Amino acid sequence: MKKRAWALLSLLLIIGITLSLSMGTIPLSVTEILAVLTGDGTRAQQLLVFHFRFPRTLIAIFAGAGLAISGYLFQTVTHNDLAEPGILGINAGAGLTVLLYLGFFTNHSSNNLLPLIACSGSFFAAFLVYFCGKQGEKVATNRLLLSGVAVNAGISALTLISTVNVSQDSYRFVTAWLSGTIWGTTWQHVMMILPILFCLVPFILWQGKSLEVMALGDEQAIGLGLSLKKKQLFFLFSAIVLAAVSVALIGNISFLGLIAPHLAKNLIHQRNNLALLMSAFFGAILLLYSDIVGRVILSNGEMAAGIIVAIVGAPYFIFRLLKTNQGGFQ
Repeated sequence: MKKRAWALLSLLLIIGITLSLSMGTIPLSVTEILAVLTGDGTRAQQLLVFHFRFPRTLIAIFAGAGLAISGYLFQTVTHNDLAEPGILGINAGAGLTVLLYLGFFTNHSSNNLLPLIACSGSFFAAFLVYFCGKQGEKVATNRLLLSGVAVNAGISALTLISTVNVSQDSYRFVTAWLSGTIWGTTWQHVMMILPILFCLVPFILWQGKSLEVMALGDEQAIGLGLSLKKKQLFFLFSAIVLAAVSVALIGNISFLGLIAPHLAKNLIHQRNNLALLMSAFFGAILLLYSDIVGRVILSNGEMAAGIIVAIVGAPYFIFRLLKTNQGGFQ
């Protein structure tokens, strides 16, 4: 069953990459794409594939994987399967600081400072959520989730207010970015997220056994000799950075970090490195196909991938929330 799942996910990813490279204002056939990849395509086709569609495809894959891993880590550390960076306000914090930076301090073109700017906002939002969710010396997971919803709402309101004051030239870009669009991403964006993934993900996998122990519960983890607070800080730090950098490049996309880990855990039935990697696969595929659907759903123009994800994710969140209330969610 697991081998079939991996094979199906790999096939879906390959098909998604092919569709992403072929679809657009100027459609390309599979033969034309293969010609471009082997160096036989025209200059126009090479420009279209390598300078526009290929970076966009990679950003969808990498950012989707980053958000999915972030959601997996938040759910494991907080022991709450409704936790994810969008609901906890992490995405909103990153979005606000990036918006302020792009709208008031710099041009909206690619900038190497975006990941750092986004991380500062995410850590600020995480601090607010932790401060509001803290109950004595412990952090109640339900209280943490409610705090995240409140912080998310407050920061989102500040973000909307900020959009009113940005220049007219930046307003269109800012509104598109807030809706979670991957349009306009370049190789510079790819080089921003790639080092983060290559540095953090191997360390997370290396600490996979600690993550499995933490999934058993705090008391059991401490009883087994795990340095709980240190491990929690490491995984929370990793989750915040992955979400922040992803949001900095593609905008505020919610619910992806909720859906992908659930799909993976339903197939693996365990919380281990395989489930984490499968979450990354699901996240990449969901965002990639959402971007593809966004290109073809409108006859004139395209719809942001974040809207497509929200259309799927919001009902799923309500379904899981109702299942939690019925005692069927663990």
